Amino acid sequence: MRVIHLCFQLHEPWGLRKFSGGDSEQGYFEGKAEFMQANTEVYQPLFAFLERNTQKFRGFRFSLLVSGPWLELAECYDSGLIERLRKLVKLGQVELVVEPWYHSLAFFYDKDELTMQVRLYREKIQKLFGVEGRIFALPELIYNDQVGKWAEEFGFAGMLVGGNQAVLGWHSPNHVYEAMECRYLRLLFQNTVLAQMITEADSELLVEKRVSEDSEEKKLVLSAQKFQKCLELDMLRGSVVNLYFDAAIFEQQREKGIIGFFDELVASWLKTPGNHFVGAAQACVVETPSMALAVKESVSWREEPEDVAKKAPEVTGIMLQTEVEALPPRWLSSAEQVEQAKSLYSLKREILATEDELTIEDWRRLTAVDYMEGTDFANIQAVLADLKARAEKVKKAQAVEISRAYTKRHDRGNIDVRPAVDNTVVQVNFGVRPVAKPITVETGKSSVQEAEVAEAEVEEAVVPVQTKSAPAEKPRGIRKVIRRLVIE
Repeated sequence: MRVIHLCFQLHEPWGLRKFSGGDSEQGYFEGKAEFMQANTEVYQPLFAFLERNTQKFRGFRFSLLVSGPWLELAECYDSGLIERLRKLVKLGQVELVVEPWYHSLAFFYDKDELTMQVRLYREKIQKLFGVEGRIFALPELIYNDQVGKWAEEFGFAGMLVGGNQAVLGWHSPNHVYEAMECRYLRLLFQNTVLAQMITEADSELLVEKRVSEDSEEKKLVLSAQKFQKCLELDMLRGSVVNLYFDAAIFEQQREKGIIGFFDELVASWLKTPGNHFVGAAQACVVETPSMALAVKESVSWREEPEDVAKKAPEVTGIMLQTEVEALPPRWLSSAEQVEQAKSLYSLKREILATEDELTIEDWRRLTAVDYMEGTDFANIQAVLADLKARAEKVKKAQAVEISRAYTKRHDRGNIDVRPAVDNTVVQVNFGVRPVAKPITVETGKSSVQEAEVAEAEVEEAVVPVQTKSAPAEKPRGIRKVIRRLVIE
């Protein structure tokens, strides 16, 4: 059996507007214009392609890696996309891959934050689509052995991994691999060569085609037939091909006929007996893992920029080493990026202490990888400074509320503010008065004398005198002191 695992990433970050101090009431984020433009050029064509082919071919299955920010923006500006996605999930032909809700790389800086965001993602998609998600991926398909170990402990069955020839060596990406030091976690490596041929519209896949039937003008478009020949040749090295794409490819290669290319690929591939499309979880069990693969250094589906790759790895030594077991990819390891990560995650305790939902949400949105790789570090530092000021303001307001509540309780007499009794003078035991034991007097004393003896013993049990200077012959004065204290 030969299978293609096709996965599209749907991610749109919240736009970080240019921030000037003191205007935090307007918010730090905006995104309507960018999202609506992408909706027209990317999301509508993508959903039309998926809906068209799921209706035509019951055997067409695929995966979607949908980020939390994309879902938030879609709910705000085009809730119809959520409904269309819900219908696709209900068909059972699409699988949702889990990631941190805020598209965050918290794994490298704060594992507790990562756990919270992954749980939040699962809760959200369970509520929206009725599924939980069994396969996990970090943003940019970043992976290393420590990530795999964490994912298995969390309960995931597999992970999507950005292909990297340096890691695979002579091994083919067209196999299912086991994660090193894990009992069952499966790894699905992207076939980077084949994916890039489509993403970059490789000349080997282009053919001339008329612009229209009435025109002699021609243009170069992607050919599914040529790609399938490359695909079948590559499958001599393994029968599981993972092709991962950002949804933006529908805009980037629109002129090269990317929509028609995918339509033709689905139809022609399923036409051959033994060929299948699968989702992520199905791809994990198509074959027995060929071997356990160790990935010590973080890899992703991005190519390493030459200027960053040449930097010494000790640049990342500035990070929070007490929380980091593995380093992020080198393209996230410049001095500015490391300093920004320190500034961001050092604020976490103060932000969470506010218990203010808006403040916490603003901070968590900044954990997205999109803001880590940008160049406007000064703007982000200004936002972080304002977030810190907001947290301090909330903290002061909380202190005032606590003080007011204390004052109200004190005024109502609900708080005991009596001074402590000096133990060097007398110790007063408040509580249940001890019952006097019956005293048997064998001498010929009167009943009045017997009662006086019993009363004296009871008073000694309740109010023991601690100093010799206290006059023992004045029990009535001590009783007055006790009565006054009780009244107060």
